[in-house]
Amino acid sequence: MEEHRIRIKGFKGRAKQGINPDMLALVLELSYLQEKAELVGRISSWGIWTFRLRADLGEGEQDYFIKYFNKSERYQVALRKMFSRKGLRKPWRYPQQMLKFLFTGSLAKTGFETARKLLEKGILTAEPVAYLSRGRFVFQREVLLTRKIPNVLGENLAEYLRELKEKDQARFIQEKRRLIFALANLIARLRELDFFLPDLRITNILVQKAGRDFRLWVIDVAEARKQKPKEEKLLYHLIADPRRAQLFTGTDKIRFLKHYLSFSGQDKSWVELCQKVQPILENWWRKWYERNSQAHKKS
Repeated sequence: MEEHRIRIKGFKGRAKQGINPDMLALVLELSYLQEKAELVGRISSWGIWTFRLRADLGEGEQDYFIKYFNKSERYQVALRKMFSRKGLRKPWRYPQQMLKFLFTGSLAKTGFETARKLLEKGILTAEPVAYLSRGRFVFQREVLLTRKIPNVLGENLAEYLRELKEKDQARFIQEKRRLIFALANLIARLRELDFFLPDLRITNILVQKAGRDFRLWVIDVAEARKQKPKEEKLLYHLIADPRRAQLFTGTDKIRFLKHYLSFSGQDKSWVELCQKVQPILENWWRKWYERNSQAHKKS
């Protein structure tokens, strides 16, 4: 992918060859995006706005996804939480979080470069088109532009399975087995990289049909880190999150782990990995149950 450095309205970054700087300048303004684009997601605690925009940026009219990062919004949210009831119970939590935010690098640049690395390794992700950044520390604002992934089934992997389960139980069981196989293959390949995606979960994986098989796309890669987590914690988030418990049976989880160990060349580590994963499952299920029990009593 040919790209070049670019400077627009005090923003600087990189863009794919062929992108019109004058058109790109429009998406740098949050007010323009709020008026012309569709807001598809907002995480105020991270200062992230996600928009879908159909426009001609120099490549003909196409669909793009735009992530707008506003670090000052992250600080404002953390500051409010610091004086909340939860913040007063753990007074060190939000000051630490704000200090961490201060030294966090460019999320837009990380997302752009991570997507490029994934594509070079043959791992499917949204094609990065441009990233731009302005300001430093709490005043930093950034934009990450990616091309829309075509012909996606459902909102994400979790939602696709949920919708399929409601419509056709027999088809749900058949397709889930093939998706588990594809998911295990994808995670084994991601584990071979020299970085990891902390936000990797089935809600951040998109699905495409490829004949009888499936292609899986990884999205939301802006938080990639060099330090890898323990393997068992990574696997937990994928198949054992209590919020997705209705989608995967115990047999599904065993199938996933066996496929994963086979793809990653760890066939003989089955017992060892299960011994590591089981305590994590029990601990998370216990916390989830206690939290939901308390919420139920309050209601």
